[in-house]
Amino acid sequence: MKIAPKELIWKDFRKMQKNEELLTDPAVEDLLFMQTIEGHSHNGDGAFNGQKFVDTTINDIVEVLGRDTFIVRSKRQMLIDEIYEFVERVIDGENLNHIVNRNGEPLMRCSLFFDWEVDGKDILRGLYLGGRMDDFDTRKKVNEKYHANLGGGKPYPVDLRVMERMGLNGEMLAHGDHEDKLDEYRKEELILEPYNVDFLRHSDIRFQYIRHKKGLGVSDDAAVVVGALLYNMSVGLGVYLADAIDTLDKFSLKFYEQDDALATMIERSFKDFNLTEDDALKFIYLVSIPEDMEDKIPDSSQRYFLEIDKDAGITTLESHYNFVNGRPYPKFKISYERVLNEDFYQYIKKRISEA
Repeated sequence: MKIAPKELIWKDFRKMQKNEELLTDPAVEDLLFMQTIEGHSHNGDGAFNGQKFVDTTINDIVEVLGRDTFIVRSKRQMLIDEIYEFVERVIDGENLNHIVNRNGEPLMRCSLFFDWEVDGKDILRGLYLGGRMDDFDTRKKVNEKYHANLGGGKPYPVDLRVMERMGLNGEMLAHGDHEDKLDEYRKEELILEPYNVDFLRHSDIRFQYIRHKKGLGVSDDAAVVVGALLYNMSVGLGVYLADAIDTLDKFSLKFYEQDDALATMIERSFKDFNLTEDDALKFIYLVSIPEDMEDKIPDSSQRYFLEIDKDAGITTLESHYNFVNGRPYPKFKISYERVLNEDFYQYIKKRISEA
């Protein structure tokens, strides 16, 4: 198996600590950097300098950095649980106008949430839209209605020992067409039932994304901005929080898609829901990345959303907020794709107007 060497993991971690600042507290920054190393090792980015180690897991990285895996999983789960608690409080009738927990701390420890007033109910609507965005069954409906070609899949608890025995690796599972092989993977016990997995006793279990069908993807930047422009900024920030869950649950205390589960809970329990399936399908279509534009549409990770641009002095999330609210914003390049924010906003306005 191609697992990144310890020295490169440490080099990548220290490089980010030295060169990057995220608008969150050091503990959350630490969690996001660890996950970034996984992506860097798979793609040969950062300190890996073109070398790819496609079987590296977050678990490997946590252990190399000398952290306790249970504590790291628990910290990530706590951040998810705070978003769930926010939803439950709104459903129970609380009028929440800031994105903070019961102790007054901002969710994801992003200090912007102290200042931004929101409508708690619209946060839930955004969480629903964002939670449905990656659901492959919903994407199939988008394909049918809009004659699109969205691909997709979902993460599963995967036994790494079986994966190796079957001659597979993480890159193959994440980028191939596997929909017609899922029953075989379950029979071979490559895919395990999520509620029967004890990660403390089974260190060879990984929450691995398996692509069902190749096709177009979606942009998380587009999701935040489109949600805000179609409805309001609170909806856009709810979409952002759904992406935070989708990021954190890759290494948490639970082995299922917690953003999708939360969307289902909101749909069933939130009496002021006021969204239809057609609303979700239209939203997902608008945030999908058109053919041959993968390098021209930004798709920020949580790290890129919260990274403070050294020249602009603000984060990508704050740039999106200012654009939607008609406030001035500095022009700078965002996300891994390094797309100029102004060009992206013009693209989004045109896409919505033509829909």
